[in-house]
Amino acid sequence: METSFESSLQDRRLFKTMTAGSTAEALGGAAAVVLAIVGLAGIAPEYMPAIAAIVVGAALLAQASLIAAEAREIEAREHLGGTQKLEFEGGISSEALAGGVAIVLGILALLGIGSEVLVSIAAIVIGAALILEFGAMNRLNALDVPNGKHLTVRRMARRAVMGSEGAQMLVGLAAVVLGILALIGVGTAVLNLVALLAIGVAILLAGTALGGRSASLLVSSS
Repeated sequence: METSFESSLQDRRLFKTMTAGSTAEALGGAAAVVLAIVGLAGIAPEYMPAIAAIVVGAALLAQASLIAAEAREIEAREHLGGTQKLEFEGGISSEALAGGVAIVLGILALLGIGSEVLVSIAAIVIGAALILEFGAMNRLNALDVPNGKHLTVRRMARRAVMGSEGAQMLVGLAAVVLGILALIGVGTAVLNLVALLAIGVAILLAGTALGGRSASLLVSSS
Protein backbone atom coordinates (compact mmCIF):
# COMPACT_ATOMS: atom_id res chain seq x y z
CA MET A 1 0.00 0.00 0.00
CA GLU A 2 1.36 3.41 -0.95
CA THR A 3 2.47 5.50 2.05
CA SER A 4 1.90 9.24 2.37
CA PHE A 5 5.68 9.73 2.11
CA GLU A 6 5.82 7.85 -1.21
CA SER A 7 2.81 9.80 -2.45
CA SER A 8 4.52 13.08 -1.52
CA LEU A 9 7.65 12.08 -3.43
CA GLN A 10 5.60 11.22 -6.51
CA ASP A 11 3.79 14.55 -6.29
CA ARG A 12 7.04 16.47 -6.06
CA ARG A 13 8.50 14.57 -9.02
CA LEU A 14 5.38 15.33 -11.03
CA PHE A 15 5.42 19.03 -10.18
CA LYS A 16 9.15 19.29 -10.96
CA THR A 17 8.51 17.71 -14.36
CA MET A 18 5.65 20.12 -15.03
CA THR A 19 7.86 23.05 -14.04
CA ALA A 20 10.66 21.88 -16.34
CA GLY A 21 8.28 21.38 -19.27
CA SER A 22 6.61 24.75 -18.75
CA THR A 23 9.99 26.49 -18.48
CA ALA A 24 11.09 24.95 -21.78
CA GLU A 25 7.86 26.11 -23.41
CA ALA A 26 8.21 29.64 -22.03
CA LEU A 27 11.83 29.94 -23.17
CA GLY A 28 10.89 28.68 -26.63
CA GLY A 29 8.07 31.20 -26.78
CA ALA A 30 10.38 34.06 -25.78
CA ALA A 31 12.93 33.03 -28.41
CA ALA A 32 10.22 32.83 -31.08
CA VAL A 33 8.99 36.32 -30.19
CA VAL A 34 12.50 37.75 -30.58
CA LEU A 35 13.09 35.93 -33.88
CA ALA A 36 9.74 37.08 -35.30
CA ILE A 37 10.37 40.70 -34.30
CA VAL A 38 13.85 40.56 -35.84
CA GLY A 39 12.33 39.19 -39.04
CA LEU A 40 9.62 41.87 -39.10
CA ALA A 41 12.34 44.47 -38.66
CA GLY A 42 13.81 43.29 -41.97
CA ILE A 43 16.81 41.40 -40.59
CA ALA A 44 17.24 38.10 -42.49
CA PRO A 45 13.45 37.81 -43.07
CA GLU A 46 14.01 34.78 -45.31
CA TYR A 47 15.47 32.77 -42.41
CA MET A 48 13.74 34.05 -39.27
CA PRO A 49 10.30 32.43 -39.88
CA ALA A 50 11.83 28.99 -40.40
CA ILE A 51 14.08 29.31 -37.34
CA ALA A 52 11.15 30.54 -35.25
CA ALA A 53 9.06 27.56 -36.38
CA ILE A 54 11.86 25.18 -35.37
CA VAL A 55 12.19 26.85 -31.96
CA VAL A 56 8.45 26.71 -31.31
CA GLY A 57 8.33 23.10 -32.45
CA ALA A 58 11.19 22.16 -30.13
CA ALA A 59 9.51 23.92 -27.19
CA LEU A 60 6.19 22.15 -27.77
CA LEU A 61 7.87 18.78 -28.26
CA ALA A 62 9.97 19.20 -25.11
CA GLN A 63 6.97 20.05 -22.95
CA ALA A 64 4.81 17.30 -24.42
CA SER A 65 7.55 14.71 -23.93
CA LEU A 66 8.06 15.63 -20.28
CA ILE A 67 4.33 15.64 -19.51
CA ALA A 68 3.80 12.38 -21.43
CA ALA A 69 6.39 10.73 -19.19
CA GLU A 70 4.11 11.47 -16.22
CA ALA A 71 0.81 10.84 -18.03
CA ARG A 72 0.02 7.59 -16.21
CA GLU A 73 0.76 9.18 -12.86
CA ILE A 74 -1.54 12.10 -13.65
CA GLU A 75 -4.33 9.83 -14.88
CA ALA A 76 -4.08 7.59 -11.82
CA ARG A 77 -3.81 10.54 -9.46
CA GLU A 78 -6.85 12.30 -10.88
CA HIS A 79 -8.89 9.10 -11.47
CA LEU A 80 -9.60 10.15 -15.05
CA GLY A 81 -12.46 8.46 -16.84
CA GLY A 82 -12.34 7.26 -20.43
CA THR A 83 -13.43 10.57 -21.97
CA GLN A 84 -11.18 12.64 -19.71
CA LYS A 85 -8.22 10.36 -20.42
CA LEU A 86 -8.83 10.64 -24.17
CA GLU A 87 -9.03 14.42 -23.92
CA PHE A 88 -5.83 14.63 -21.88
CA GLU A 89 -3.81 12.21 -23.99
CA GLY A 90 -5.15 13.73 -27.20
CA GLY A 91 -4.00 17.20 -26.15
CA ILE A 92 -0.50 16.01 -25.27
CA SER A 93 -0.24 13.91 -28.45
CA SER A 94 -1.36 16.78 -30.68
CA GLU A 95 1.22 19.06 -29.06
CA ALA A 96 4.02 16.52 -29.57
CA LEU A 97 2.96 15.83 -33.16
CA ALA A 98 2.73 19.52 -34.00
CA GLY A 99 6.13 20.13 -32.45
CA GLY A 100 7.74 17.38 -34.51
CA VAL A 101 6.06 18.52 -37.73
CA ALA A 102 7.07 22.15 -37.13
CA ILE A 103 10.71 21.13 -36.64
CA VAL A 104 10.77 19.10 -39.86
CA LEU A 105 9.00 21.80 -41.88
CA GLY A 106 11.26 24.49 -40.44
CA ILE A 107 14.40 22.57 -41.36
CA LEU A 108 13.12 21.97 -44.90
CA ALA A 109 12.26 25.66 -45.19
CA LEU A 110 15.79 26.59 -44.11
CA LEU A 111 17.09 24.37 -46.89
CA GLY A 112 15.08 26.44 -49.35
CA ILE A 113 12.43 23.82 -50.16
CA GLY A 114 9.24 25.88 -50.56
CA SER A 115 10.23 28.05 -47.62
CA GLU A 116 7.22 30.34 -47.24
CA VAL A 117 4.66 27.62 -47.95
CA LEU A 118 6.18 25.23 -45.42
CA VAL A 119 6.31 27.90 -42.72
CA SER A 120 2.64 28.71 -43.39
CA ILE A 121 1.75 25.04 -42.99
CA ALA A 122 3.79 24.92 -39.77
CA ALA A 123 1.84 27.91 -38.43
CA ILE A 124 -1.46 26.18 -39.24
CA VAL A 125 -0.35 22.93 -37.59
CA ILE A 126 0.88 24.69 -34.45
CA GLY A 127 -2.28 26.81 -34.27
CA ALA A 128 -4.46 23.71 -34.45
CA ALA A 129 -2.36 22.08 -31.71
CA LEU A 130 -2.82 25.09 -29.44
CA ILE A 131 -6.58 24.70 -29.80
CA LEU A 132 -6.55 20.93 -29.22
CA GLU A 133 -4.19 21.31 -26.26
CA PHE A 134 -6.88 23.08 -24.22
CA GLY A 135 -8.16 19.88 -22.61
CA ALA A 136 -4.70 18.81 -21.47
CA MET A 137 -3.89 22.26 -20.09
CA ASN A 138 -7.18 22.33 -18.23
CA ARG A 139 -6.44 18.93 -16.69
CA LEU A 140 -2.94 19.97 -15.59
CA ASN A 141 -4.38 23.13 -14.08
CA ALA A 142 -6.81 21.02 -12.05
CA LEU A 143 -3.96 19.29 -10.20
CA ASP A 144 -3.72 20.35 -6.57
CA VAL A 145 -2.23 19.45 -3.21
CA PRO A 146 -4.75 18.40 -0.53
CA ASN A 147 -4.22 20.45 2.62
CA GLY A 148 -1.11 22.02 1.09
CA LYS A 149 0.35 25.38 2.02
CA HIS A 150 -0.05 28.75 0.28
CA LEU A 151 -3.68 28.26 -0.79
CA THR A 152 -4.07 31.87 -1.96
CA VAL A 153 -0.98 31.66 -4.16
CA ARG A 154 -2.20 28.40 -5.68
CA ARG A 155 -5.57 29.94 -6.48
CA MET A 156 -3.98 32.98 -8.11
CA ALA A 157 -1.71 30.73 -10.16
CA ARG A 158 -4.71 28.66 -11.26
CA ARG A 159 -6.53 31.79 -12.44
CA ALA A 160 -3.44 32.86 -14.39
CA VAL A 161 -3.38 29.51 -16.20
CA MET A 162 -7.11 29.78 -16.96
CA GLY A 163 -6.50 33.19 -18.53
CA SER A 164 -3.60 31.91 -20.60
CA GLU A 165 -5.70 28.95 -21.79
CA GLY A 166 -8.30 31.29 -23.28
CA ALA A 167 -5.64 33.45 -24.91
CA GLN A 168 -3.93 30.35 -26.30
CA MET A 169 -7.12 29.14 -27.98
CA LEU A 170 -7.69 32.54 -29.59
CA VAL A 171 -4.09 32.70 -30.79
CA GLY A 172 -4.35 29.16 -32.12
CA LEU A 173 -7.40 30.13 -34.16
CA ALA A 174 -5.70 33.32 -35.36
CA ALA A 175 -2.57 31.36 -36.37
CA VAL A 176 -4.67 28.97 -38.44
CA VAL A 177 -6.39 31.86 -40.21
CA LEU A 178 -3.12 33.73 -40.82
CA GLY A 179 -1.47 30.56 -42.09
CA ILE A 180 -4.30 29.93 -44.54
CA LEU A 181 -4.16 33.54 -45.78
CA ALA A 182 -0.40 33.22 -46.20
CA LEU A 183 -0.87 30.02 -48.19
CA ILE A 184 -3.12 31.75 -50.67
CA GLY A 185 -0.51 34.48 -51.15
CA VAL A 186 -1.84 37.38 -49.06
CA GLY A 187 1.35 39.00 -47.69
CA THR A 188 2.87 35.57 -47.08
CA ALA A 189 6.18 36.51 -45.44
CA VAL A 190 4.69 39.11 -43.10
CA LEU A 191 1.71 36.96 -42.12
CA ASN A 192 4.00 34.03 -41.34
CA LEU A 193 6.06 36.20 -39.02
CA VAL A 194 2.96 37.70 -37.39
CA ALA A 195 1.50 34.22 -36.83
CA LEU A 196 4.74 32.99 -35.25
CA LEU A 197 4.98 36.14 -33.14
CA ALA A 198 1.47 35.54 -31.80
CA ILE A 199 2.23 31.86 -31.20
CA GLY A 200 5.43 32.80 -29.38
CA VAL A 201 3.59 35.21 -27.10
CA ALA A 202 0.88 32.60 -26.42
CA ILE A 203 3.23 29.81 -25.42
CA LEU A 204 5.39 32.24 -23.44
CA LEU A 205 2.34 33.26 -21.39
CA ALA A 206 1.05 29.69 -21.12
CA GLY A 207 4.45 28.32 -20.11
CA THR A 208 4.98 31.06 -17.56
CA ALA A 209 1.50 30.63 -16.06
CA LEU A 210 1.66 26.84 -15.88
CA GLY A 211 5.23 27.01 -14.58
CA GLY A 212 4.08 29.32 -11.81
CA ARG A 213 1.20 26.99 -11.02
CA SER A 214 3.41 23.88 -10.84
CA ALA A 215 6.03 25.76 -8.80
CA SER A 216 3.35 26.78 -6.28
CA LEU A 217 2.23 23.15 -6.04
CA LEU A 218 5.83 22.02 -5.55
CA VAL A 219 6.32 24.48 -2.70
CA SER A 220 2.99 23.53 -1.14
CA SER A 221 3.84 19.83 -1.21
CA SER A 222 7.23 20.24 0.47
